[in-house]
Amino acid sequence: MLLRLNISNFALIDDVALTFDKGMSVLTGETGSGKSVIVTALALAVGDRAEREHIRHGSNRATVEATFSVERMSSQYKTAFVNYLEDGTFTVSREILRDGSSKVKINSNSATLARLNELTSPLAEILGQHSSRLLLDEENHLTFLDNFAGAEGLCSEVTHLYELWDSTRSELRRIRSEREALERERELLLFQKKEICDAHVRVGEEDELIQERRILDSSRALIESAAIIESALSSEDRNVIDLLRLIRREIDKMAAIDASLLPQVKQIEEVDYQLEDLRGTIERYGASIPDDPQRLEEINARLDELYSLKRKYGGSEDSILQTLSDIEKKLGDRPDVTALIAQLEARERSCRDQYASKALQLSDIRRKAAKYLQKLVVKEMTELAIDQGQFDSEFLYEDQADGVEIRGQIVRPHPYGLENCRFLFSANPGEPLKSLVKTASGGEVSRLLLAIKAAEMKNNELSHSLLVFDEVDAGIGGQTAVAVGAKIRKLARNCQVIVITHLHQIARQADHHYVAEKTDARGKRVTINVVKLDGPAITAELDRMVALPE
Repeated sequence: MLLRLNISNFALIDDVALTFDKGMSVLTGETGSGKSVIVTALALAVGDRAEREHIRHGSNRATVEATFSVERMSSQYKTAFVNYLEDGTFTVSREILRDGSSKVKINSNSATLARLNELTSPLAEILGQHSSRLLLDEENHLTFLDNFAGAEGLCSEVTHLYELWDSTRSELRRIRSEREALERERELLLFQKKEICDAHVRVGEEDELIQERRILDSSRALIESAAIIESALSSEDRNVIDLLRLIRREIDKMAAIDASLLPQVKQIEEVDYQLEDLRGTIERYGASIPDDPQRLEEINARLDELYSLKRKYGGSEDSILQTLSDIEKKLGDRPDVTALIAQLEARERSCRDQYASKALQLSDIRRKAAKYLQKLVVKEMTELAIDQGQFDSEFLYEDQADGVEIRGQIVRPHPYGLENCRFLFSANPGEPLKSLVKTASGGEVSRLLLAIKAAEMKNNELSHSLLVFDEVDAGIGGQTAVAVGAKIRKLARNCQVIVITHLHQIARQADHHYVAEKTDARGKRVTINVVKLDGPAITAELDRMVALPE
């Protein structure tokens, strides 16, 4: 329930402070007096988007502040507001700045517009000419029915399941259409992996093979050189070692006479030992040199293999091994296409079954709700001076061979369920039911909207605690207006109702009366003001509303 509404620097309003009470309140005034401005401001308080054009000319900001009570709401709803409530009330503040930005606060705590919408959508509803236009579009009739049925939660679940199913179907179609390309890509990756793995590449192998080939290529020259050295050191003819040992004997004799030559004796001994070691090493080296043409062919073949892999995979042994690592990662990211398709097909069937289950459940709820809505709306129409009117809902399906079966028919699935809906209406006895959009007059549409809203409130435990009717009485007058006023007053027994109207028949039904006025103090700026009337002031305003032109 709305308790207070404060508006500052908004459109043509300087400052307006209003208090509201239970029951039915009406807001009247001359055409163009600013009644719609009050509704626009209230709409901001329940989550509409703000525009900088709302700021009064000459001001830097506009503010709207509304205080609500949740005493009539369910405990479940109150729980959602547990962090905001103060003595069962909360205050919404909207501030619009000249740069186009806006601020939302709930009890002085900053909040997002989405959060404000989430909290206030069950609390208040504004029904205006826009709502009548919605009723005149058959695409919206299913939404009206779902609201009546209280099926919004199930509708959201069906939409979510449809999106999951649809995304899985799209992925399955994509994989199937790209199957050949994906399989070729995987086959190439597998071939490359096998090629590298079969080569058993290791870092440093190429350098080792090049060195071994160099030796094999020069094996005969190395063997000849080793033989020459060995012959010079140990041949039967005079050789280096024999000559060295002759020198050693002679220097030993000399050192026996002259002790100063003893260091040279030691030196020649070391040279003798070193030459003997050299002879042994050269002898072993010469014997170890391979002369193996077959091994040389193997090395050349292996080097050719490594060169080929390097050309394909990056130019070095390190890059070949890195390529192998990359290939293995890609193979992990690209499972076998046949297996992937099988997985997606299983997932698609599961998503389809889940969607179908919930969509069929929603269809049953809609059919039951449509029957009950038909009874309630016909009764409400009687109270709204459409005494012998008829009303019903027609469900529409589209055939689709691979769709979902419902009552023996295979139909096309949609994000909103399996069916669409349109309301049928007849205002006169004996006339067949036809599309409401094509047969209802403006005044009848206004009354049907009111009848549907009244039916919705009867059917739902969690109804709005505030309803605002913004000139939904278009196209009616006389006794019909009296009936509409009585119906609105009846609604006000269970919730707070605010009505913006030009009809005195409706205004007379109100518990509280407000009037909007424009003031123009001789050249000064025009200002909208709203005041609450009582006693004689109400009578004077009602007289103004029924005044006939002279």
